[in-house]
Amino acid sequence: MSTTLIGVDATARSEDAVALARQLALTFTGDVVVAAITHDRTAGDATVRRMAGLLAPGIEPDRIRTAVLAAPSAAQGLHELAEAEAADLIVVGSTHTGRLGRVRPGSTGERLLGGAPCAVAVAPHGFRTRLDPQLETIGVAYNGSREADHALRTALELAHANGAHVQAITVIPLELYGTPASAQAEIDATMRAALDDAVAGTAAETVVLDGRPWAALAAQSQLLDLLIVGSRGYGPLRAVITGGTSGPLIHHAHCPVLVVPRGVDTSLRRGAEALLR
Repeated sequence: MSTTLIGVDATARSEDAVALARQLALTFTGDVVVAAITHDRTAGDATVRRMAGLLAPGIEPDRIRTAVLAAPSAAQGLHELAEAEAADLIVVGSTHTGRLGRVRPGSTGERLLGGAPCAVAVAPHGFRTRLDPQLETIGVAYNGSREADHALRTALELAHANGAHVQAITVIPLELYGTPASAQAEIDATMRAALDDAVAGTAAETVVLDGRPWAALAAQSQLLDLLIVGSRGYGPLRAVITGGTSGPLIHHAHCPVLVVPRGVDTSLRRGAEALLR
């Protein structure tokens, strides 16, 4: 079972977050907690009730809970609530100043991506306006690291539960083309072989791109309904920490981006597995 926490306020970006959370919650079991971080209890209650109402149809009422709490910042409040709820996923919207259809986390999202205790998903600006969005193609950034392996397993489990297609995407870095031809060919072959080994025995499609990794992934995201990336391979365990690729990618992606924490087997997979039983 998994618990999804949606951070909301009274703005349209929270409707984007709710729309994404609803789409993901249809893929796995568990509670959905709609949370507002505010010192105004009356306004917070009204906000969470309205946002919770947007989860229907499809999410059973007994799966939906609401929470209103005060904290020095929205990010701190959501972080503390995620720990108290043992949440597996926090969903937030993009800032309203971003381009329509693009992911661009605001200050709350940025702080959560800097160390949340669970996976974080960011909905693109205007995601709420997409008519009946379907989770048909899930992309996963793959570079051969343990974090990438974890992200790939998460993508495969979610896709299996949802009937979606998975693209495992490797980017041959632009810098590689400044190396001698023999070394370039060896590195290229190694990366392609690692990708093939990772998806062996699965129905995942392999996609090999070249260029700056974040830019190539952002361009590919136009063809995806969800892009999953792993946290960078250093920093605290059990925390989401964006790195050199995932950081800029989150500011340019065309589809929702889900960053999974390192050092923990996210319950999103277990929630998907429970749905399959």
